[in-house]
Amino acid sequence: MQIGRILSCYSKKQSVLNFRQNVSQKNVKVSVILPIYNQEKYLAKALDSLQNQTLKDAEFICVNDGSKDGSLKILKDYAAKDDRIKIINQENQGCGSARNNGLKIAKGEYIAFLDPDDWLEADALESLYKKSKVQNCDMLVFNFNKVGESGEMLGRFNLKTKLQRFYDIKEDENFHWRDIKPRALGGMHPAAWNKFYKRDLIKEHGLHFAKSNLAEDNIFVFGATLNAKRIGYSDKCLYNYVMHENSAIRSKSDKNFCIFRSIDSVKKLLNKMGLMEELKNEYDGYILRFISYHIKQVVSTERFKEVCKQKLTPFQNRSLNERYEANSKIWIIIEALLSKKKNLLK
Repeated sequence: MQIGRILSCYSKKQSVLNFRQNVSQKNVKVSVILPIYNQEKYLAKALDSLQNQTLKDAEFICVNDGSKDGSLKILKDYAAKDDRIKIINQENQGCGSARNNGLKIAKGEYIAFLDPDDWLEADALESLYKKSKVQNCDMLVFNFNKVGESGEMLGRFNLKTKLQRFYDIKEDENFHWRDIKPRALGGMHPAAWNKFYKRDLIKEHGLHFAKSNLAEDNIFVFGATLNAKRIGYSDKCLYNYVMHENSAIRSKSDKNFCIFRSIDSVKKLLNKMGLMEELKNEYDGYILRFISYHIKQVVSTERFKEVCKQKLTPFQNRSLNERYEANSKIWIIIEALLSKKKNLLK
């Protein structure tokens, strides 16, 4: 097994391990990017689902983000038998950085994402590629299954159902984010993996993931949504999302307060695109849903209140109106959530 040279675009702490490079990989239809950190228990199933794809002209970029378990060995074993698997080995930098580094070397006409504890249906890439070509869409969003850790089916995310109050989404027609404006931010689910992206869209607009431990997807997904001229929809459930009790979004840790960083990155995106005024109500709604979810799911209310109080200190002596103008409702919403002022939330 030969290990390729360290690419010049990476630091010495990051290396790309290329196994049995194949010339035919120059014309790649789809690049799938997997960020991997200590996933030896689930990784093989994810890789099997990629190897069994009916679309064969693909590459699978696996970013080992400093795993301390046997994940890297599993990757090497698979890569030794399949030259479509590319490995980036780096020190732990977080899921956002791992995906960004995967994007740097992706050669596919289209980009897809897969988390290493989930798996794709066998026809996922072929179905998404063909539909994207026929409809000439910049981004294609699709449904997914919610699966328990033991493999039991827990439910289904259905975009048509989610958006039917605002827009009658059709499988054979493209739409624009203004068509679903009340849910332009997060209405199609903020995760990166239930969407299929034209690589030109990502390159043209410099789309990237936040360097965050949580919700690093938001800035990338919202950037893609707001920049896409044509968004397609597939009613098929092509992705299987495993819901873990101990996942990052359910772990009680002060690290999860990086949600504020994620919110700020979205605010900067809207300002940069000149859309803050137009999407102000959508942005406030996004903040409300995002923070209220994490108060319930991430940390105890008391701990959240303690940390928020520290963050709110500089604003305590300001009038309500001054805080409103200075912070686009974020602190007012936090205070309302913590004190359970239901009328104000409504």
